[in-house]
Amino acid sequence: MKYLDPFAFLEKMNGGPVAADDAAAVSLLRKKMLAELELSEEKVLRTGAQWLSKNDLLHFFDELQSPERLHFYQQINNDTALSVFLETGKPAGLFNENPVYNTPSFLAFIAPFYEPLFTAAVVNSIRQQQAPLLQQLYANPLLMDGGHQHRSYDKIFRALQEPYRILEDAEARRRLNPNSRWREALPYAGLQQVRVLNALPDIFQEFRNNYGILMINFALALDGTRENKKALEILRAVKTLKCGAYVREETERYFRQLEEKAISRKSLLARFFGAGYRQKKDRRKLLRDTLLKGGIAIAIIAAIGIGAHFEQAFTPRINVKESENSLFMGARTSLTMQYLLSQLLIDTEKRGEKMLTAAPATGTDPYGADFMKAVRMQGDYGAGFIRPPFGRARNWTPEDSSWTDPLHRQSMRVFNHQDGALITMVQTPDSFYSCYIAPFDSAFVPLPLSISRVYFYAGTGWDPECKAKYAMHYVPSYRAKGFFLLPVYDALNFLKTSCLQLNLDSSYWQRSNRYIPVEIFLSQKDRQQQLQLRQLTNNFNGVDLIPME
Repeated sequence: MKYLDPFAFLEKMNGGPVAADDAAAVSLLRKKMLAELELSEEKVLRTGAQWLSKNDLLHFFDELQSPERLHFYQQINNDTALSVFLETGKPAGLFNENPVYNTPSFLAFIAPFYEPLFTAAVVNSIRQQQAPLLQQLYANPLLMDGGHQHRSYDKIFRALQEPYRILEDAEARRRLNPNSRWREALPYAGLQQVRVLNALPDIFQEFRNNYGILMINFALALDGTRENKKALEILRAVKTLKCGAYVREETERYFRQLEEKAISRKSLLARFFGAGYRQKKDRRKLLRDTLLKGGIAIAIIAAIGIGAHFEQAFTPRINVKESENSLFMGARTSLTMQYLLSQLLIDTEKRGEKMLTAAPATGTDPYGADFMKAVRMQGDYGAGFIRPPFGRARNWTPEDSSWTDPLHRQSMRVFNHQDGALITMVQTPDSFYSCYIAPFDSAFVPLPLSISRVYFYAGTGWDPECKAKYAMHYVPSYRAKGFFLLPVYDALNFLKTSCLQLNLDSSYWQRSNRYIPVEIFLSQKDRQQQLQLRQLTNNFNGVDLIPME
């Protein structure tokens, strides 16, 4: 819907000034304009570049009869920057600081005019990589209600996906074929694209993080095909991106690696092929030495390749075993859980070279079905397991009613307050389930009236099709599937050290509606950010926290 300035329009059609609040003058002008419209061949009235039908005119004059709408038009007319934007779609400075702009009624009134112009300007700025124009657009308040904001963000997200897909396709082609074309994607991995992303508001933060990871992967793909200089340029651009701490740390890590590799490659080649032997008198000697050293280099490369082949075949696995005093020793789920943990703890550096895929929704169970299928294939293993008794007397403290919800009683609510995704895994002696939690989201995880263990696996770049390198020894047909391509911070150590071992008292939980709130967050230790786990309440009624063996 195109905005029409009523004051300028009435003055133009009247041939002179006219007060919009003069009912008699406006009514007379209305009759005159409708008569002109009826006499026209096209049955429309033209004003500038805009064509008005009879319905448009009737709607326009009906708007002027509303005191509230007329007041809104007056406020817009007093704001030169806003008036110019509504008429041209181009930013012309900062809007007035007007409290009316924050009222729901004004937002509902102006949103149909403002949203199409604002969204089109943002999308064009993204496609043309005009970061300063984006900064101007977002410097002003968003004059939209909830529905129009949602519509605007959807269109902007779709526009952002265009360069993302181009860069993603180029990165995938480069890994499959080192000779594939990639330069057409280079503008979307440069400093100008980063400036565009930085100009977007915080609602696009997760997209910025994902785009930063994609740029890192593209740089690594180029470096793997002898484009080290371009790879370093891309990583320099990522270093200026407003991204999460994890992406910044990964950027710095890979930048140092590629920089050291470039320096090492240059110095080794210079020494190996005889730097300083370029005088005419030494050309024969240089040729002879070059051939000899080239033969040695080929032999070394062949030896490394053969060694790498055998090393890959015989790389030792990470063993995760129950201690002799473990409460879960001999349980039905024990072997399968040990296997799954061993695969999650394997170094994931090579997984980080893969493409990102869409993350699952919070609450999805990525491991449970395959895990329990493997448990059922174990035969009678664990059939003789006896649950340990917990018969001690308990004295409950006064209740804290802050964390209660009848729909989620006897559950643990996990708040993921960090910029990586999280998978919470619950193991009981004879069952297992998991729960995916997106960054800065939370989910309820039901707890059994039994002993249980709760593990926390954090990372970024979820790949549901990535399979474990090794199958389970006891059930060879089970190979864990679904991994984060990159762990966040100290995620692998956190997986080992943050496990909670719980026992729930059945008599207490039959009458209580509370849940247990826990938080995964970041803390600073020794100048490094680390994942931390804490319970958000001091209420331990109905729960025994059992130390890990």
